[in-house]
Amino acid sequence: MKFYKWNCTVMFAHCDVAGTVFYPRFYDWFDQSTEQLFRQNHLSYAELKREYDVIGMPLVESGASYLNACMIGDELEISSWVDEWAGKTFVVKHQVKHDDGRVALEGFERRVWVVADEASPNRIRAIEIPKVAIERFADP
Repeated sequence: MKFYKWNCTVMFAHCDVAGTVFYPRFYDWFDQSTEQLFRQNHLSYAELKREYDVIGMPLVESGASYLNACMIGDELEISSWVDEWAGKTFVVKHQVKHDDGRVALEGFERRVWVVADEASPNRIRAIEIPKVAIERFADP
């Protein structure tokens, strides 16, 4: 299983009036991490369109458990990986850790691979995720 990891310093703009990270910011970071995870496995949005005619990976479910608050100035490590492939959907897990190793937050996104629906203009439809794409996330 391949992981995407990056570090983030909590800035004033990430926080609410109490100085803690405003919860929607985590969902921004999850979305960015998912995109980078796919990009590092040669499945950027441009590559998805070119290779599989996929026009997006919309969310169908998401959630998070908040364990230790993140405050202005905290140094964080954000890790993301695909935890489950299930036909037309997949689950990306995310973990945010403080620099001392404490887990701050654990979250997930369930997404679906979609293409334009030729039978219905301006609509999308889910397609089966090809095994060759899934194999890009396996350890070498």
